[in-house]
Amino acid sequence: MGKYIIEKTLNNNVLVANYYQKEVILIGKGISFGKKQGEEIDTDLIEKVYLLESERDKDRYTQLLNGTSEHVFNTILEVVNGIDKQLGGSVSEKTLISLTDHIVFAIKRIEEGIHVHNPFLKETEVLYPREYQIAENAVKALNQKLDLQFIESEAGFIALHIHSAEENHSLNDINNIKQIIQKSIIIIEEGLEVNIDKNSINYSRFVRHLHFAIQRVLADERIPDATDIELLLKAQYPLCYNIAVKIVKMMQTQLKRPVYESELAYLTMHIQRFNNNL
Repeated sequence: MGKYIIEKTLNNNVLVANYYQKEVILIGKGISFGKKQGEEIDTDLIEKVYLLESERDKDRYTQLLNGTSEHVFNTILEVVNGIDKQLGGSVSEKTLISLTDHIVFAIKRIEEGIHVHNPFLKETEVLYPREYQIAENAVKALNQKLDLQFIESEAGFIALHIHSAEENHSLNDINNIKQIIQKSIIIIEEGLEVNIDKNSINYSRFVRHLHFAIQRVLADERIPDATDIELLLKAQYPLCYNIAVKIVKMMQTQLKRPVYESELAYLTMHIQRFNNNL
């Protein structure tokens, strides 16, 4: 088994080491305490290893490290490590870099008095409650350790990174899903001439249903046809049915994939629930 040789200690719990001529980040409670450059690390102390293989990852991580104060950088690493533990070790090297990069620039925005609105905050909280809770805890830790005032929007952004780490989906895919949901809500509000309460049960149910519908489209899965029900709903609730058709067409454009007509009946039923609140 190869040896981990210390290149640089970042704090008592994090260090950079050399392993078979490759640079790795090691995390473990007290792993760096009393250690110096050139010493070998006891593998029993290692809780997590991040291997930065690509030159691009190394360069980006080095830029983040060199462009951030030691206290801030170490705090971010501790927070990310806490997230990793809650996810059962599923935070990858790419997620480490993307999450660190996001938090570094979020801190700079706060210091400059810039607050970014998160248009998908409620959708994120509804779709990914566990990830959102972990993100909220991360934001609280950052606020306490760095004496900052992250706003609620930040928990939503971090939750998306966490979900990406868990499901191995790109942030682009996740953001695309959020855009479809947001556009669908706009289509419904304009079609029914209502303002949908994003704290309502009907909203949560619709968002979850649409999320699973999108996943079915991406996986090319088809739910059983409900032709009789569809014809009944089309006749009884023509306005809601036509709104569902608009949403399906938008989904096809956004996803660049066909959406089966069997989705129409279920969408119409959810849309009718909003109409019942009039």
